[in-house]
Amino acid sequence: KERRPPPGDLASLSELDEASLLAGLRERFQQQEVYTDIGDILVAMNPFQPLPLYGKEVSERYRHPQTGTLPPHIFAVASRAYHSMLGHRGGGPRSQCIVI
Repeated sequence: KERRPPPGDLASLSELDEASLLAGLRERFQQQEVYTDIGDILVAMNPFQPLPLYGKEVSERYRHPQTGTLPPHIFAVASRAYHSMLGHRGGGPRSQCIVI
């Protein structure tokens, strides 16, 4: 029986290869879920249409999210980096890098 990954995180697939990653990305894209986590990596796919992903209401939800409680989003990446930079994640302030 195939183990299903947490919503939006393909890193926990039972088989992590090119075919399973592409199938997972395709499935999420068809559901208009354009952001997908693969461990610490966020994959963003162009939906080629406007989606309600960036309003103030969405931004507020991702301000202090608990890991895994909200779907993957660029706002979650920014929040994690910001709070780690300030040292809010324990262990003191840490430099951050985001590659786009």
